[in-house]
Amino acid sequence: MTIWHPTLSGNGPIYRQLAEAIANAIETGELQPGQRLPTHRALADQLSVTVGTVTRAYNEAEHQGWLTARIGAGTYVKEHGLEPGIDWQIRQPNPDRIELWQNLPILQDKHDAFRTAIDALLATPGRINTLMEYSSVNGEQSQREIVCQWLTRYGFDIQQDQLFFSFGSQNGLLLSLMACGAVGETILCEGLTYPGLMTLCHSLRIQLKGLAIDEEGLLPEALEKACQSGNYRTLYPTIHNPTTAIMSLARRQQILAICEKYKIIIIEDDVHGTLPEHRPPALVTLSPQLVIHLGSFAKNSSAGLRVGYMIVPKQLQQAMSIAVRGSSWMITPVMIELTCQWLSTGQADKMLLNQRKILKERGELLRHHFREFNIRYSDGGMHAWLVLPEQWRAQSFVQQADAAGIGLAGGDLFAAGHYPSPHAVRLSISHPVCNTSLDEALVKLKQILKSDPSPHLFI
Repeated sequence: MTIWHPTLSGNGPIYRQLAEAIANAIETGELQPGQRLPTHRALADQLSVTVGTVTRAYNEAEHQGWLTARIGAGTYVKEHGLEPGIDWQIRQPNPDRIELWQNLPILQDKHDAFRTAIDALLATPGRINTLMEYSSVNGEQSQREIVCQWLTRYGFDIQQDQLFFSFGSQNGLLLSLMACGAVGETILCEGLTYPGLMTLCHSLRIQLKGLAIDEEGLLPEALEKACQSGNYRTLYPTIHNPTTAIMSLARRQQILAICEKYKIIIIEDDVHGTLPEHRPPALVTLSPQLVIHLGSFAKNSSAGLRVGYMIVPKQLQQAMSIAVRGSSWMITPVMIELTCQWLSTGQADKMLLNQRKILKERGELLRHHFREFNIRYSDGGMHAWLVLPEQWRAQSFVQQADAAGIGLAGGDLFAAGHYPSPHAVRLSISHPVCNTSLDEALVKLKQILKSDPSPHLFI
């Protein structure tokens, strides 16, 4: 246990003085990342205050992003660059559990659709041989033409030379970071962001600066303040994953104006973009010279194809070509062709419409069970954001759900850097194998929400 003697300022409530002393000690290096703080009782005895005062101070410091509480192990100084999200991974099916963990596409039978597409490829003499050889760094012209035509139906007006393929949007994010020259730098993002970004940034030695958000997502004033205080070149906003916040048109224009002013490139992650029936304009359609737009056919068609696309501004197209060549030479031509077959024949639209139908049903289930709770969900989305009742901490709730056989993603997985970890959880309603499983999970979670946390879950 750490022997630490805080000095209180004497101004304001004692718990706030103590929270400020913790922040100051961390900033000056008196308390080091990963260091364990004194127990609530020990520090209370040392300062001659109540245990409740220390608990309140620790909670305040944790809310400010300085500390992290580990169930059964104590309270620790939060470690730089060790966001919980870096361990993000896909959980394999388990018949004894119901996962609401990850935004996986709704399960659909693809056997006949795959066979039809393969038959069409084999019916064209020599076509499969061509596709099994090296291709252009950004795919064949005919493939880009098909994807561009399909994207026009969703509000995109792009030229073929703007379109690049990727191995899904996660690979697109990697390529975009490389093309922007972000490796080894600090990039801006929303304070709560996609864990896959944290995984990549950990590997690429990229630091994340999480910015304040509200019900619409990124706050323009937080972005402006960051740009005034530092030299940043890249901003990563999401759709929003995890809180479901949607930027209004006015907010989008404000963000773009700031980025244009400070010459910041935006990497727009819109992997779920075609799922909602009604959607605001993508940032790339408002300012194509500032935005790399990431999309994918993983969520609306098939994750196993690993085909994504990037809309790239002219000034970054050469850098993107270098990034693709340097990492994989090309994106697998035969997989791009299979995707194009599905786009051309309407199979991709059929899968997309079926996903929308099932997500609508699941959204209704969610609202039915959780109407008395603080649940945020946007129609067509794969996930919801549940702000927990006052008696619950995110870690405790996730553990209690896990004990009941339900997998959830706690708010700490999405917090970038020192951004406060909210007492909230993400519910991925697309992950369960069927509506019945989702219904069962929601009933159990509702029971847990209405109960009090088990005493052994607290320190």
